[in-house]
Amino acid sequence: MASTLTIPEAIPAFPDFGHIPFEGLHNTRDLGGLPAADGRTVKPALLLRSGALHKATENDIVRLLDDYHLESVVDFRTEVERDKEPDPQALLEGVVFYEFPALSGETLGITHGGGLAADVKLLEGLTAKAHEMVRAMYPKILLGDAGVAAYRGFLNVLLESDGGAVLWHCTEGKDRAGLAAVIVERALGVSEADTRADYLATNLFARTRAEGLLDALAEKLPMLRGIDADIDSFFYAYPDYYDAAMAAVDKRYGSFDGYLTKALDFGPEKQAALREKYLH
Repeated sequence: MASTLTIPEAIPAFPDFGHIPFEGLHNTRDLGGLPAADGRTVKPALLLRSGALHKATENDIVRLLDDYHLESVVDFRTEVERDKEPDPQALLEGVVFYEFPALSGETLGITHGGGLAADVKLLEGLTAKAHEMVRAMYPKILLGDAGVAAYRGFLNVLLESDGGAVLWHCTEGKDRAGLAAVIVERALGVSEADTRADYLATNLFARTRAEGLLDALAEKLPMLRGIDADIDSFFYAYPDYYDAAMAAVDKRYGSFDGYLTKALDFGPEKQAALREKYLH
């Protein structure tokens, strides 16, 4: 059974959790303004977290290039997801794209990268375990070989950035991209409480997408009406998802800093370099 859906308390000096009101990209946020190490804050317009980019409108593309000087995009999706809904690379001229799948495959199908038909097939086979399935995926993302390689590559992209924005995404911007945000925020010295709140802030921006899928499923298969909890489990950020990931990290590495240092090869020197680049 799903735990309670949580809307986080606001973070001072970080209005609306950095949400950018794009036309087609509903869960895109700028980490700029987050309080970080040594009383500093994250610089604006450099670190962007998002869902997949295939729904970006022409105006969204122009804003990414002109307002944010987008330099790099890191895609944490699987090959199947990328093929199904490819990023608009041809429209983002000059932007470098990195493919760092954070899962070795579509774990139990729950990355819902196959579209509506795949979602229907998955939900037909569920027996009130959707929430548990997603929660169990979180430690696999952080600790699995694919995830470790993906997040190492991601941190290196951030260190090597040449001054433009780096945007990272998965499908909805909640799980793999959400954990990437946790990683970079903790490396920048953002408090655990603020990092957790930023993770949960997806719940402020995912509602339209989740409700749209529920309506489509109910119209296609009336017998699936009443599966709101299953849909919620896929689209919203729950405290126990985050807690499961952190507990797994603590069990294996003793602390999140231990995870950064030992698993991601991102110890104090690299963290200091990251802070020098992205904090002011």
